[in-house]
Amino acid sequence: MRRVGDGEHFDRLLRAARVHWAENPGGDRCVVAEAFDQDIRVVVRTLLAAKAVCGAASARLVVLGDPEVRQLAEVFGAARDLHPETPPVALVTGRVDRSVPRDIPVVHVYGEGTLQAYTLFPDDGPCSFQDELPARVASFFEQHVWPNRDVIRPSAERVAWQTKAGYQVRTDTERRQLRSYGCARLGLDPGLPTIVVLGHVPGDDTELFETAAEFASRDESANWLFLDPVAGGHSRMKHVGDTLSTNILWSLADVGVAFGDSDLPAFGIPVIQAGWSEGRDCGATHVARSAPDLRGLLEEAVGRHAKGDTILGPEQRERARLWLWLRRCGADVPTQLLPHWAHGADYARVLAVNLRYVERDGDPLFLSVHRMWERREPLLTRFDFRYPAGLSTTLTPARSTR
Repeated sequence: MRRVGDGEHFDRLLRAARVHWAENPGGDRCVVAEAFDQDIRVVVRTLLAAKAVCGAASARLVVLGDPEVRQLAEVFGAARDLHPETPPVALVTGRVDRSVPRDIPVVHVYGEGTLQAYTLFPDDGPCSFQDELPARVASFFEQHVWPNRDVIRPSAERVAWQTKAGYQVRTDTERRQLRSYGCARLGLDPGLPTIVVLGHVPGDDTELFETAAEFASRDESANWLFLDPVAGGHSRMKHVGDTLSTNILWSLADVGVAFGDSDLPAFGIPVIQAGWSEGRDCGATHVARSAPDLRGLLEEAVGRHAKGDTILGPEQRERARLWLWLRRCGADVPTQLLPHWAHGADYARVLAVNLRYVERDGDPLFLSVHRMWERREPLLTRFDFRYPAGLSTTLTPARSTR
């Protein structure tokens, strides 16, 4: 991680940004950006998203953050007043919790691609951002992604192939061999289904994690692998942490219990969604909204897999691949201004070069933000989903990798 203000290229970045954002809009309307993160990649993406929202809303930029962040924000055109007299027309933030106001649009910048953002508008409902967002994303998915699955499928296959790069198992025979090796290594019964309980966020998902651990401690009809520490249990209940490679972990997993977004259903491994995720209502997973829900789903999963069946249906797998594509491609907006997240320590230097040589006129980011703002859509999108004909010509066909 490169902190804001660190490195020899920070001053160069300040000079390039000051020239690039020479015009600073004024007026009473303002967009407030919260940029309290120390990672310059998070801060810059929040600032640039806020600049684009300012253009869509005809407002000036006000940034809240540490002194180093405000120094960077000022060359991005942020106003110096930290306490505007009029309420902001939008909040742009890299962190969202239940205390975020719901009387103005909230734009949550997230992810590790180029630029991704979710947005909720006040008329979306009185619930908190976290309570309301999955339903809004699911509505967008049902309206624009699922009906266009035939058009999107080749691109979704390519994204799935790229995502699977960490899982090098090519055939069912290789998977069975790795599964046998993994069971022998861990002292598990290869004839029993294996349930992998993925990592959780302490505090947010404690109740459901403890429910999964308590259920596993009483159930000896399955193997249970926990990535987080877990106490007690029986001989087939293991804490594996990060000791297993992706190849072995995925080969062992017959069912996953996830506390966030998971790619597993896209590759034929069913997932019980025990924690919050933006896409939990898109139909790719079995959602447990309470402890009784989780117990019931675990019972069903263990019972069906013991009979050689699965709780993952073919439509769920299709939806999982489309959701994976939306997260990693359809909702990741490329822009010539922002370096990709993967630039890491070289981020400030690449950004300074981009700001010096790239014109913002016609950049896809600003078009995407305007579209999201005007249509009040819940997420930033690379494509205009209202025009399937244009979508079909934009997406590049790819050879099926299934």
